[in-house]
Amino acid sequence: MVSANGQQTLEGQVAVVTGGARAIGREICETLARRGATVVSLDLSDSADTVAAVEAAGGSAAGIVCDVTDEERVQAAVSEVTDRYGRLDVLVNNAGVFSTMERRPFWEIPVDEWDLMMRVNVRSVFVVSKAASAPMRAAKRGRIVNIASNVFVFGMPDFMHYVASKGAVVGITRAMARELGRFGIAVNAVSPGLVTTEVTEETVPAEYRERVAAGQCLQQPLVPSDIAQAVAYLAGPEARLVTGQNLLVNGGATMGPS
Repeated sequence: MVSANGQQTLEGQVAVVTGGARAIGREICETLARRGATVVSLDLSDSADTVAAVEAAGGSAAGIVCDVTDEERVQAAVSEVTDRYGRLDVLVNNAGVFSTMERRPFWEIPVDEWDLMMRVNVRSVFVVSKAASAPMRAAKRGRIVNIASNVFVFGMPDFMHYVASKGAVVGITRAMARELGRFGIAVNAVSPGLVTTEVTEETVPAEYRERVAAGQCLQQPLVPSDIAQAVAYLAGPEARLVTGQNLLVNGGATMGPS
């Protein structure tokens, strides 16, 4: 399995991707596998399709059904990975909820919906990073990439719980970068704009997706590979001294008014 430039930049490494069963997560798994990594998807859903796609292309992958907000289950999953492969080099915190949630003014958001957003989008990053950082700290190496969102930059109206959750992810990224740097572990975030996936095609009207793309400097719809390639860069040796950063992949949508 080789990367686009013909190099297996992650050869011999093991990468865990949360939410790897479909959409952006699946693309991240396939992209990291093309770079030579063995990938393990942690997802509430079965990751059989992701594993099959990676293996069909000649790579190595596994799936573990896991609630990534459950600390005990996550620790068991991480132990399963390290017991099987003897290492854990890359963690991508991709699992989250977004387009399936109703947009409304913050004063109409039910508290239980706020709690669900924070549990999936924030708690999971903390819980999985806590578990995965242990073998990384022991090995004095590692890469953690958290998937945030560009909404934190401009503040999307009627979606405050999502904006707040992704702001928390950026904050977690910076704090972890400070704490884990002495262990040789880099921590960064990728903040996508609106990505066209099978999920957003089902839940976000085409007119809205077209309007978002029209507001970008580069007016092409974002696709999962745009995000996966950014993740692969931050996970690889090319980003050797990049840490604590939030990489916006949104066609320039948040540059500000021209």
